[in-house]
Amino acid sequence: MIGQKVLDLCKLKGLTLRAACQASGLKYSTLHAQISNRRPIPFKTIDKLSRKLNVPLSYFSEGQPLFQVNALATDSAPSGSMLQFETSINAQAKLLAEQGYSPSIDDVLDWLVHVDFQLKDFDWIKDQVDLYYPLQTDDIMARPHSVGSESLAAKLLGFSKDADLHNYFGRLDPNDVAAFRISHAAIKPHVYNVTDHQFHAQWTQGLINGSYRKLMAGIRDENDAPLTLVFCRLIQLNNP
Repeated sequence: MIGQKVLDLCKLKGLTLRAACQASGLKYSTLHAQISNRRPIPFKTIDKLSRKLNVPLSYFSEGQPLFQVNALATDSAPSGSMLQFETSINAQAKLLAEQGYSPSIDDVLDWLVHVDFQLKDFDWIKDQVDLYYPLQTDDIMARPHSVGSESLAAKLLGFSKDADLHNYFGRLDPNDVAAFRISHAAIKPHVYNVTDHQFHAQWTQGLINGSYRKLMAGIRDENDAPLTLVFCRLIQLNNP
């Protein structure tokens, strides 16, 4: 129920419902009555709460599984290890949603536009995005400035800020690496793109492949230096 999610959000933020209403410019008695009597809560009310309390609108949705494992052959089934991986990722997505941190591509893009592509009010998303320095001519790949602990690259492929880029990207399909370089080279401050990609990589259980949706955006840090922000959502993971 939306009303319960509103109360849970207030608890998460350490606020009373009255304080949340005051901060969001809402009438407490109206929202309290809507929740208590299980009446519909207008979208504009939810929108004001999400903006003022700094959570994505997707926090208030029931949410769907982040992805599902598909078998590569029509007569085969996903392996047990991949099904466990699917369960683990979707459980993590559910936990983040319950905590108010389950951003979509649109949520991140809305935030970027709101802060004018500056690295401001970043705490809500920092664990799920990767930041890179601009690509240099001799780099095999753009050097990471920071890697979110819950980002797709970190969770799925074990990427880290201190990774040996030659060894790490050497595990990936050369065509994928070439595409990464082209996409990084195209990003400038205030420029963004959203694309869908296939990937092929070596995982602990063997070769894996699938697809993901990626947002790349040119931003500037607190010292006005350019960085590239990358946020990905897994769409499909195929059985090895």
